Amino acid sequence: MTISTEDRQFILDVAQSGLHEVQMGMLGVERGTNNDLKAYAQRILDDHTLSNAEVQALARLKGIALPDPTKTDGPAISLSRLNGIDFDQAFVREAIQDHLKDLAEFEKEDQSSASDSDIKGFAHSTLPKLRSHLEQAKALKL
Repeated sequence: MTISTEDRQFILDVAQSGLHEVQMGMLGVERGTNNDLKAYAQRILDDHTLSNAEVQALARLKGIALPDPTKTDGPAISLSRLNGIDFDQAFVREAIQDHLKDLAEFEKEDQSSASDSDIKGFAHSTLPKLRSHLEQAKALKL
C-alpha cells in the first residue's frame, strides 16, 4: 500500500511537533515558576510521550523514516534561555501557538477523504487531547 505525500508529510510534521512538545514539557517542569504551569507541562510531557510512541509505530507500519529524535529545536532552545515570569509567559505563548497549529493539521487530516485509514484514525483519536491541551494552556493564569 502506498502512502500519499500528504499523509507522509503529516506523519513527519506530527513526529517533529511531538518531539518539540516533549522538549517543551521538560523545560516547563524544570523551569516553570508557577505550579499550574508545571502541572500542565507534566501533562504535555506525558501525553506527547504516549502519542510519539503511536506516531513511531504508525511510521514503522507505513515505512516512513522519522527525523532524528535527539535534535533540539529552535523554539525550545530560545525558551531555555529565559527564567522566571519571562519563561512562564513565553512557555504559555508557545504552547498556545503550537496547539493551534497542531489542531489545524490534525483536523485537516481527520477531514481528508484521501487519508490512509490508520493515519486518519490516529488524527481523529488525538484531536480531543489536543483541544484539551489548548484550552488548558489558555486557562493558565500567570
